[in-house]
Amino acid sequence: MSSIHTYFTLQWTMFKRQLIEFGLNPILAIFIILCGFFSFSFILFNKTEYASYLYVLIALAVIMPFSELNRNDFLKFTYPRTEYLRLRLLENLISSVPFFLFLCFNQFYLLGALLLVVSILFVFLNASKIVTPSIPTPFYRKPFEFIVGFRRSLFGFLFAYFLTLMSILYQNFNLGIFSLAITFLICLSFYSDPESEFYVWVHSQKTKVFLLDKIMTAFGFSTIILLPILISLIVYFPENLKAIIGIQLLGYLYLLTIILAKYANFPTKLSLPQGILLALSVTMPPLLLIIIPYFYKQSHKRLKLILE
Repeated sequence: MSSIHTYFTLQWTMFKRQLIEFGLNPILAIFIILCGFFSFSFILFNKTEYASYLYVLIALAVIMPFSELNRNDFLKFTYPRTEYLRLRLLENLISSVPFFLFLCFNQFYLLGALLLVVSILFVFLNASKIVTPSIPTPFYRKPFEFIVGFRRSLFGFLFAYFLTLMSILYQNFNLGIFSLAITFLICLSFYSDPESEFYVWVHSQKTKVFLLDKIMTAFGFSTIILLPILISLIVYFPENLKAIIGIQLLGYLYLLTIILAKYANFPTKLSLPQGILLALSVTMPPLLLIIIPYFYKQSHKRLKLILE
């Protein structure tokens, strides 16, 4: 048995164990994941004409964690270079092929080909080695998510502001809403990695107070980043005020959910079942009414052991 086959067998075994611990049958879970993926894809492409671009961004967001520096250093230490590159190539292609096939199904062949090319290039990318300028931020009083995240994602925010400008120049409201959604998506990514347990322990707060402080900080700082887009959309598209407010409120709900999900499994990263729940909530937002209380109870239980 080759080492690559052993690696993927191990990943599959870990995946099954996580699902079983969560109380899900692995076969049923895979069926739910596939249904959720295709439901989300069809809904996205039916709702906006810019779905193809957003789809590529989502695919890249799925692939990017495979380029994490420490993870790749471990793989390089464990496998010979040739096997390491083959393994990384397989990981990226397996993750991107479903998106590629759906893009081709909708006749976006060029974007599909571009996605595959970028997926291959990501094999040679270590995310933590990407250099971003050290610039001042308005978030210094409340470390650390927005300070680090803002600097790391500066060009993403500039791109979102550029899309907002284009939406105004060409009077395309959908493009403006797309830029709003991208900005929220970037802010959500700030909470993908848990901080050191020490940085939670040093807070002399009750669990409820700690969570509320984290949530209000996220709402406040994300609003600062979103303000140029919000003001522009409200001024130039006043007839769509209800839609703008609706998207903004939905963004806050997802921000609340990701924060609670982060601490629901603290100090480790999000588990696979939690990721599945988050993915399902994207396709079916009403599920947030169930998921948010669930994550709150779990995060309260976890943090209580550290803070109290």
